[in-house]
Amino acid sequence: MQLILEIFRFTVISMFLYRKRSASSHTLQLLESYRPRGSRTPRNRVLASLGDADIPRAYWRIVAEQVEMRLKGERPLLPPELSVQLESWVDLIVRRVESERKWSTPSVQGSPAARQAGPSETSRGEVLDGVLIDELQHTHATTLGAALLGKHAWDRLQMSALLRGLGFTPAQCDAAAVSVINRLVGPVSEHALNEWLPFSCLPDLMGSQVLEGGKDRFYRVSDKLLSHRHRIEQHLREHTASRFRLTRTILLYDLTNTHFEGVCARNEKARRGKNKQKRDDCPQVVVGMVFDEHGFELAHETFPGNTNDSRTLVMILRRLEQLTRDDAFLDSAVTPLVIVDAGIATRRNLEAIRQNGFSYLVNDRRGRRGRWREAFAEEGFTTIEDRPANLTVQVRAFDERSDLTGQPIERIILCRSRKRRLKEFAIRSRAESRYLAELEKLAERIEAGRLRVIAKIERAIGRLRARHTRAARFYDVHVQPATDGGTPELSWERNDEQYAHNEDLLGCYVLRTDRRDLSEVELWHLYMTLCRAEEGFRVLKSELGLRPNFHQIEPRVDGHIFITVLAYQMLRYLLFVLEQGGDTRCWQTLKRVLSTHSYTTILVSTESGEVHRLRKPGRPEPCQWAIYHQFGIRTMSNLPKSRERLNTETCSFL
Repeated sequence: MQLILEIFRFTVISMFLYRKRSASSHTLQLLESYRPRGSRTPRNRVLASLGDADIPRAYWRIVAEQVEMRLKGERPLLPPELSVQLESWVDLIVRRVESERKWSTPSVQGSPAARQAGPSETSRGEVLDGVLIDELQHTHATTLGAALLGKHAWDRLQMSALLRGLGFTPAQCDAAAVSVINRLVGPVSEHALNEWLPFSCLPDLMGSQVLEGGKDRFYRVSDKLLSHRHRIEQHLREHTASRFRLTRTILLYDLTNTHFEGVCARNEKARRGKNKQKRDDCPQVVVGMVFDEHGFELAHETFPGNTNDSRTLVMILRRLEQLTRDDAFLDSAVTPLVIVDAGIATRRNLEAIRQNGFSYLVNDRRGRRGRWREAFAEEGFTTIEDRPANLTVQVRAFDERSDLTGQPIERIILCRSRKRRLKEFAIRSRAESRYLAELEKLAERIEAGRLRVIAKIERAIGRLRARHTRAARFYDVHVQPATDGGTPELSWERNDEQYAHNEDLLGCYVLRTDRRDLSEVELWHLYMTLCRAEEGFRVLKSELGLRPNFHQIEPRVDGHIFITVLAYQMLRYLLFVLEQGGDTRCWQTLKRVLSTHSYTTILVSTESGEVHRLRKPGRPEPCQWAIYHQFGIRTMSNLPKSRERLNTETCSFL
C-alpha cells in the first residue's frame, strides 16, 4: 500500500501552461500548483514566463508533464513521441526554470522522497563526510570562455554606460549586450536569440532578468541601436584611441556585400549585383567600411546592391571629412593617408580625396601595368627586408611627369612579388585548363554531328571566350567548313609570343600616391595594411554572422549589419590586447581553447536527505588562464554563483 501511494504521489502532475492576457499582449507561462506547509488552500506560482512562445495549445499538457518529469528526474513508462520542435521547447523550459531557480524540488533521482521508497541504505555507495559520492551529479553546463571575453570587452568599452546615456532602459542595455555577444560566441538570427539565450551562460553572467521578454525585444533594440549609430561609432573611436593611445594616420577603405535568402521586396537597397561569393542569383546590399591601421572600424555605410564600387567613395569622404572636424581621432600633424584598392581608384575619386584634404595610396588596375613593362625589366629595385627567401618582394619608385609641363604628377611604385607571381601563374594555368577542356567538348559535339551550322559554332565559340576571358586571349580558334559531306573541323593554337609577353608581368603590380615624403619601402608597407581591412571583412562574414541576411525591410537589414560591426569592434579590442602581448592567435583558435571552460550546476546529495544545488564556474586550465591573464582576469571568484539547499518537505504537491 505504501508503495502504491508513493507511485501515485510521483505521477501527479502539478505543472501546467497558461496564457496570461493583457490589454496589449499575451504571455505563455509555466505555473506550478502547491500547498504551503500548514495550509489547506492550494496556490499557483509562476515558474517561467515564455513570452509569445508558439507552442500549440493541444500540446500544453504533454509539454508541462515532460518538463515536470525532467525536473524531478523521473522517466515515463511509455515515453510520448514528440516532434523535434516540442522536444526543443521542453529542453528550453527546463533550462529556464533551473536557471531562474524558482522551483524548490530537487531535479534528480535519488531525492529524499525517492530514496525513502527506493533501495536500502546499503545501496547508497560510498559516503564521504556525509556526502553520497555515487549520487553526485552535474547538469546544465554552458560554455563560458568566449562569452566571458565578450562581456569583458563590452564592459571595458563602457557600452552599457553609453547606452544608458542615450536613453536605453536596463532591459534594452541587456538585450543589446546579448545581441552583440551572441555574434562573438555563435551567431544566430534575432529570431533565434530567444532560443539560444537559455543555453548560454549569459543568464549567469548578467542575471536571470535577461531571459524576460519576448523575441521582439531584440528587433526593437536593433532599431534603437541603429538610430544612435553615429554616436555609438564616435564613442568607440574615441574610447579605443584613448585606451590604447593610438595615433591614427591611415584610413583603409574597402567594400563587401551581403546577400539575402529571399526576395526582400520591401528593401529599396536590395538589388542584384556582382557578388563576391558568386551568389548573383540573390539580391544583396553593399557595405563600405573605413578601418584604421590598427584594424578598428571608424565608420561604415550601406549602399544598394547594384552600386559600383567607385561610386561609394564620395559619400564615405563626406563622413570622413565630418569625422576630422568632430573627432580628435586623427593625428592633426600629419595629413591622413587614404588607402583604397584598384576598383575604387578612379581619377575622379583621387581628385575628390585630395579636395577633402587627404592623401592617397592606391593599387593601379592590373590591365594598366603593361605600360610599365620596360621599367619592370630594368635594374634598381630594392628588396624588402625581413621576408623569407621564397616570398621576396622588390620595389622601385619614381615620379610620373606631365608630358606638357614636365612637372611631377604622381609617385609610382613598381612592385615585383614572388608569392603573387606563383599565385597568378596558378590562376592562369587553371583558367587555361578549363578553357581547353571546354574547347575539347565543343570539338566532340562537332565531330559527332550534333553541331553543323558554322554560324552556330561561331556563336558557341563566342560564348566560351566570354566565359574564359583570362585564357581565351592567348588562343586563336579556327573553324574549317565541312568537305565531302563530312563535319566541320575545330582547331586552335596558342599565341606563344603573347603568352610569354603576359608571363613577364606575372607577380608585378603598381602603386600610385601623391606622397613624396615616404620611401618606396615605407609606401609598400603602408599599402600592406590594407590586408587588415580584408581580414576584417573575412571575420565579419565568416565568424560574426554578417551573411546571409534574413531580414526583409531596410532598417532591419541595416540594424543587422550594425550589430555585426559592433561585434567586430569587440573582437578587434580582444585581439588587439593579445597582439600587444605577442599573442597572434585568431578568434576561432581562442574559442576552441576556451570551449571546455564552463558554468555548471552540481547536485550534492547528503545522508541527511538534503540535496544542495551549486551553480558556479569551473576552474580554468593553465592554457585558459594564460588567455584570461592577458585581459587582467585573474580570478573566477567574482563571477556570479549560487548555492541552495533543496528539500521535498518544503511543500506538498497536489
